[in-house]
Amino acid sequence: MGFTVILGFLLILQGCTKEKIYTVYKEGAQTATLSFPNFIEIGSLDGENVENLFSRVIYEGERAVVFSAGTHTVELRYNDMWDIDDDDHEKIVSPYITLNFDAKSGNTYKVSADEPKDRESAWKSATHFSAAIVDARTGKTVSHSNGNP
Repeated sequence: MGFTVILGFLLILQGCTKEKIYTVYKEGAQTATLSFPNFIEIGSLDGENVENLFSRVIYEGERAVVFSAGTHTVELRYNDMWDIDDDDHEKIVSPYITLNFDAKSGNTYKVSADEPKDRESAWKSATHFSAAIVDARTGKTVSHSNGNP
C-alpha cells in the first residue's frame, strides 16, 4: 500500500513537468530537435513510435523529439481533450498526416499548427487538420507532404 502511494505521488510530480523530451537516435549521431505543442501527437518518426498513451497522460505542455540529422518522415495528428461541462469531457482526434523534411545537425524545428480556441473549432481543426514543420531560428517552413515540396 505504501509503495502504491509513493508511486502515485511520483507520477503526480512527474505530471508537473512542462516539457518531455523523446530521443530517437543512435549514440554519437549528429542530432536535431523537433518540438511540438501538447495538442499535437507524434505517432511516428521514420516509422518508429515516439509517444504512447502513458506519456501523453503524464506530461503536459511542450514536447520535443531529438533525432539524427537527415531526411525524415513524421506522422502527426491533432489530439486533445475538451470539457463539455464539469462532469464530462470529449476527446477530439484527427487522422494522421505525413510530413517529410530535411533536418540539419544542431537545428531546432517546431510543428506549427493553429491551436483551436474552443470545442467547435477543435472539431473543425480535426476534420481538416494541417500542420507544417518550421525552422525555429529562421521561421521558414521546411516540410512537404506526399513527396512534393
